[in-house]
Amino acid sequence: MEEVLFRKILLGYDGSEGALKAAALAASIAEKYGATIVVCHAFGNMPAMAKPSEVRRMIAPVLDSYAKLGIPTQVAIPDDVPAQGILSAADEHQADLIVIGSRGRGTFPNLLLGSTAERVLRYAKVPVLIAR
Repeated sequence: MEEVLFRKILLGYDGSEGALKAAALAASIAEKYGATIVVCHAFGNMPAMAKPSEVRRMIAPVLDSYAKLGIPTQVAIPDDVPAQGILSAADEHQADLIVIGSRGRGTFPNLLLGSTAERVLRYAKVPVLIAR
């Protein structure tokens, strides 16, 4: 069996509790494999005046924590709805793995799996790890 190597991990991040769990998982995997983490927040549903400076403020704590751990990072801020933005960024950055939370900031808290996570899982070309 071939060993799986993750060199670039795309983290779908929206500031939610699930995203924080995903960020921690991505960090542990990046440390093990020496991978770069691409922190991605698709902001297609945000008001035009909030883009992208508000997104940069939201992801800054995650970037800071990765810097303290010595994990190389990149940032992707696609102007698209979350699932499509994550999928496009994964392709663009040639990610080997996508890590996302099971539930984000959506409006249907009773679902077992959020609509963004479900769409990413369904259409991704690379493995997807969903944090719970």
